[in-house]
Amino acid sequence: TAVDAVENRKKREECWILKVAVKDKIIEVSCGEGRQQLRWLGHVGIARYDEENGQGWKELGIPVAISRANGSKLNGGAIIREVLKNGDLVVVETSLDA
Repeated sequence: TAVDAVENRKKREECWILKVAVKDKIIEVSCGEGRQQLRWLGHVGIARYDEENGQGWKELGIPVAISRANGSKLNGGAIIREVLKNGDLVVVETSLDA
């Protein structure tokens, strides 16, 4: 039906924005429909920590843990849209955290 077609188009056009806390910064990451793994979100947050070159991993390494704002740990292999809501904040711990 026409209503179903409109709903399907809205779902396809949906663009999730999540906040990723990496050390002292909160980075907004556009996630499309949120079908990526949380691990991807951690890597993007780390890369964008370096605002000038997008190479934050040189200073921070790789994501070793991703948590909700309340501290509960998330599985890096989980799909974003299955465990988070659009606009949520996650905290990334990195392999080179002091």
